[in-house]
Amino acid sequence: MKVSRRATLLDGTTPLPCLIEDFSTGGFFIMSNQEFFYPGQILELKCELYPEKVLLCKIEIRHINDTCLGTKIVEISKDATMLLNQFLQEYYSLKLNQST
Repeated sequence: MKVSRRATLLDGTTPLPCLIEDFSTGGFFIMSNQEFFYPGQILELKCELYPEKVLLCKIEIRHINDTCLGTKIVEISKDATMLLNQFLQEYYSLKLNQST
């Protein structure tokens, strides 16, 4: 089972659609066909993890490979951290149960 979610990256007011392919508490692996990004760039990430529960945080682009972005979370609220942790716990719990 692979987890991926549609998301939006925001640079100021410009929404850029993307797909988060890998989640962690420290950052994300994101796919985007935009040629707008550069290492060190700070963007806002918006992703609906559950119905009407949206993760908002600021990320820094750490590296770029073709259409893939490796990112690090640089700013996140306490509520967003709790939401992300809940999402990851549920995902890895389901993954663990499927492998047994």
